[in-house]
Amino acid sequence: MTDKPTTTGKHGGNISCLIREKCSQVFFVYAGGLGMIDGMGPTTFLQKSGLSNRNVAFLRDPKVKYFDEGISDEIVDLEGVIDWHKQFLAENPHITEVYCVGNSFGGWAALFFGYILGVNKVFAFAPAGHWGRDMLADLMKDSNGVTEYEIMYSTEIADDKRFAETYDGYPNVKLFVNNKYDHLLMRGLLLDNALPGILPPFKAAE
Repeated sequence: MTDKPTTTGKHGGNISCLIREKCSQVFFVYAGGLGMIDGMGPTTFLQKSGLSNRNVAFLRDPKVKYFDEGISDEIVDLEGVIDWHKQFLAENPHITEVYCVGNSFGGWAALFFGYILGVNKVFAFAPAGHWGRDMLADLMKDSNGVTEYEIMYSTEIADDKRFAETYDGYPNVKLFVNNKYDHLLMRGLLLDNALPGILPPFKAAE
C-alpha cells in the first residue's frame, strides 16, 4: 500500500479530509463556534497537533445549531451528518481506529458523534453549550460499550466546569482539570506543543 495523501474540501468548505493510506487511524476534528480550530486554520492545526501523517476529517457546523440543520445543501440534518461519518469509514477500510477531537462547541460535537458512532476515544477540550450539555447528560448516562472519553476543562470558567462535571462518574469518562489556558484549551496545548503528547501515537495500517 502506497501513501498518497489526498486532501478534499466539500460541502461549502464545511468538511475537509486528509487521507493517509499508510495510517490505520482517523481523527474527526470538530470546529468551534467561530468555524476554526481555536482560531487556527486546518493546516496550522495539522502541523502543531502532530496529525499531518494521519487520516483527518475536519467538520464544522456553519450555523452552530448542533448540526440539527446539517452543514450543506447535500447534508441537511443531523442524521445526514451521522450518515456522512459512517460512509467515510466505509469508504476507507484501512482505518481501524477512530477518534473524535474538539474544543468548545467542537468539544460537544466530539462527545456526541463519538458516542453515536462508537469510536475508540474522544478528546473533548472545554466542551460547551447548555442544550448540548443536557442532551449529552441523558445520552451518555448509559455506556455505548466501546468509547472512552477524556474531558479537559478549567475550573475557573464556570460554564466549562458545570458542563464537564455533569459527567463525573459517567461510564468511561475521565475528567482532567487544566487552568492554564482558560476556555481555549486546545489552542493553548497546541501553542505549547503539548497536544501531540495527549493524542495517540501513529499506528500504521496493516
